[in-house]
Amino acid sequence: MSKSSLLLVSTIFIAILTSYCCNSFPLSTQKRWIIDDATGERMKLTCAHWVGHATPMLVEGLDKLPIQDIANQIAKSGFNCVRLSYATYMFTRHANDTIRDTLYSLDIPKDVVSAIEKHNPLMLNMTHVQAYEAAIDALGEKGVMVLIDNHVSMAEWCCDNNDQNGFFGDRHFHPDEWLQGLAFIAKHFRGKPNVIAMDLRNELRGGRQNLPDWYKYVSQGASTIHKHNPDLLIVISGLNFDNDLSFLKKKTLDLNFTNKLVYEAHIYSFSGNQDRWNLQPMNWVCSSVIENLNDQAGFLISGNNPVPLFISEFGYDMTGGNAVDNKFMPCFVSYAASVDLDWSLWSFGGSYYFREGSVGAGETYAVMDYDWKNYRDPKFPQKFQLLQKKIQDPTSNLSKSHIMFHPLTGKCAHANGSNNELVLGDCKSHSEWSFEGDGSPIRLMDSAMCLKAEGEGLPATLSEHCLSPQSSWKSVSKTGLHLATSHGNGPLFCLEMESDSSKIVTRKCICIDENDSSCLDNPQSQWFQLISTNFS
Repeated sequence: MSKSSLLLVSTIFIAILTSYCCNSFPLSTQKRWIIDDATGERMKLTCAHWVGHATPMLVEGLDKLPIQDIANQIAKSGFNCVRLSYATYMFTRHANDTIRDTLYSLDIPKDVVSAIEKHNPLMLNMTHVQAYEAAIDALGEKGVMVLIDNHVSMAEWCCDNNDQNGFFGDRHFHPDEWLQGLAFIAKHFRGKPNVIAMDLRNELRGGRQNLPDWYKYVSQGASTIHKHNPDLLIVISGLNFDNDLSFLKKKTLDLNFTNKLVYEAHIYSFSGNQDRWNLQPMNWVCSSVIENLNDQAGFLISGNNPVPLFISEFGYDMTGGNAVDNKFMPCFVSYAASVDLDWSLWSFGGSYYFREGSVGAGETYAVMDYDWKNYRDPKFPQKFQLLQKKIQDPTSNLSKSHIMFHPLTGKCAHANGSNNELVLGDCKSHSEWSFEGDGSPIRLMDSAMCLKAEGEGLPATLSEHCLSPQSSWKSVSKTGLHLATSHGNGPLFCLEMESDSSKIVTRKCICIDENDSSCLDNPQSQWFQLISTNFS
């Protein structure tokens, strides 16, 4: 078959995929929320990152599975959105190059190329534009929304302060070519119902960073996208690897389409001094991390003029082998759930064709294993079940209640009616609680029962004695993640997950003294929070 015939077949294949109906609609913003224009209801973005910006300029995993199977796995894993990365040069310099030619130019081993052809027979003869579009359409077929992510200009692994790919005017980041790429993509994918957003640039960084250029080029980039595709949300990054938006406290962006703007931030255990997780009390470190996140970005969702904040990258080593990540994640998850953030997890796929000189490199910060078939962390669905759920909706008419959440496990508290004890279970269904603040009882909604501490190591129970001291609860420690009560004149008792069961017991609180820097025990089994919700 001739090359032109193969390209014709590829075009027909894309057209067939495009014909599938997608369930998403244009989105806008309303104060701190992203809103579905068709219904007026909140649309919470719970995304996974699918890498497509690396040196081969092809979405990863096609040597492991058909592209439709990957899209199906993403949807089945509870994600309603994908942050799909690309390199500017894919569209400005290599738009008409075929995948086959690019892979051969990189000396990608023949067995990898053959595996791509086996699972995705049409892919090698597609151009980079067609292949990227095929990924969008495969996701659309499964009802998954797409945020198109401009990760880099020159296709390469990201990121480094000195890679000349990080800020306007760098050798590989010419503003005019960047704007050309944004315009092409906004126009080319206009009419794709599952393409709901574009970001301007991932992780601005490096020695050239300065605020005048940030305001100048961010305004130009946002205006370019909006001109060519006014339906799209526009996601805007700050400075210092997407860690800093604090300058917006003094000067906001002056644009006339502010109902399409979303701001993004990144956070990992290594975003700051990760050694402190092992050297200081965990409640201190977690409190400091969240305080810094609020100062740098979280402030955007509060105050008189709130706007949406999208945590477009966070993640952890899903092999379980990184002790600092294991401490960081429950801390961040507690914050993300408490304010019900929109987010994108790094990353979905467990391997790369080619990364930093290594063929077939693995990804430990990945939902899927190396073969893209099983969860790398078997407890991933449990840990993310509440984060993937809409907790707050500004349009809801339901009365407020509380979810009792355990960030370490991702589970929620259930009242066990047979023995009036508490157990941890699924967050898709959970008991509802009312709590009026420190010193008040934690009441089981629609009942006369309250949570009561019975003593050291004993199960917390539901009791009608709501005025007893053991039924008076408060949040303690620097994080406020311990729910504590007194038992006589002794020490405070905190809720704790029993290590060998799903029961919730009370034990002496661990490391809650805000002045004791020597307590390095891990308190996360005692981290419980009452999260306000108005959505079932």
